[in-house]
Amino acid sequence: MNLPLNRDDPHPHGEVQQVAPGIRRVICHNPGPFTFRGTNSWIIGGGRSTAVLDPGPVDTAHLAAILSATAGETITHILVSHTHRDHSPGARALQAATGAATYGYGPHATPPDQGGEGGDQDFDPDVRLADGATVEGDDWRLTALFTPGHCGNHLAFALEGTGALFSADHVMGWSTSVVSPPDGDMRAYLASLAKLRAREGQDRIYLPGHGPLIREPMPFLDALAAHRRKREGRILQALREGGPLTAEALVGPVYGPMDPRLVAAAGRSLLAHLIMLEGDGAVARDASGAWALR
Repeated sequence: MNLPLNRDDPHPHGEVQQVAPGIRRVICHNPGPFTFRGTNSWIIGGGRSTAVLDPGPVDTAHLAAILSATAGETITHILVSHTHRDHSPGARALQAATGAATYGYGPHATPPDQGGEGGDQDFDPDVRLADGATVEGDDWRLTALFTPGHCGNHLAFALEGTGALFSADHVMGWSTSVVSPPDGDMRAYLASLAKLRAREGQDRIYLPGHGPLIREPMPFLDALAAHRRKREGRILQALREGGPLTAEALVGPVYGPMDPRLVAAAGRSLLAHLIMLEGDGAVARDASGAWALR
């Protein structure tokens, strides 16, 4: 199954976009190879109880855009899907400006000296949300869904009565998610895909952390899972034909030619696959860090 990626997302940075009743989007101007055109900040509800999901990085222009988009309203909830630095650091300035409480699964799980250098180590939500917890305002109600894999504290949020699910960085339409150990976990990522797939009939549209809306999420979830399994097969084939190989050395045989800026991240995702395969007893790592079939 081919992965039907969509990179058509021309909405201007900093301008509020009414996506659906009670759902607005503002795109931060932090484009890059892992953020696409920038981080999507989602505004939910309005009036006396407005929520902002993923206020983004520290960025004064983006903060001003969020405050402008909600002028005359009261921001009461600041929700964070996960603690990567393109999603949660902006919560501090937004809280200082509004006094709203912050909500999330918890602080970043991995310290910098153990591989957590990509995380926002300063964020610790005022309210910790377990899987299935609900958050509500005057005219909206969100259910938190624990979806680790891309990040160990990743949450998606389902907006009750709308069929909309904020999928953050677990499911994006423009690209696959980077899964970088130790905070990223391929087995958890695939289990989280299956968890969302089991919600067929409840979620009709995905609103991701980067890029455009996903309007047919269930077939897209199937394509994502098939894509990862196909990659796993290529890893095993490469090790069968040329092992032992390090994760970095597998990038070429598995991915083929690619943007040099993405090679390191591809190696990390391959490492996540290899760790899962090691747990399944399919591969083993030697003292030099090279992998081979068992």
